[in-house]
Amino acid sequence: MAREPVCIGCGQPTGPLPRLNRFPDGKPCPACRDRLLDTLPPLLPTPVEVLSPEEWADGGEDDPPDDYLRGA
Repeated sequence: MAREPVCIGCGQPTGPLPRLNRFPDGKPCPACRDRLLDTLPPLLPTPVEVLSPEEWADGGEDDPPDDYLRGA
């Protein structure tokens, strides 16, 4: 027999739709809060470019050279 999934933080059922469970003292469960926030769409959707570790290390192809040390 299948059981309904429960939150690992508060032990209450998570339900089919995202919801914010509360502890007996009225405080919101942080695990339920995080799960609820993960279901929301981003406020400012932007395309994310995936860079390889090598591209991160060299600053990318289009980045100008860093002039931080030039003024020292």
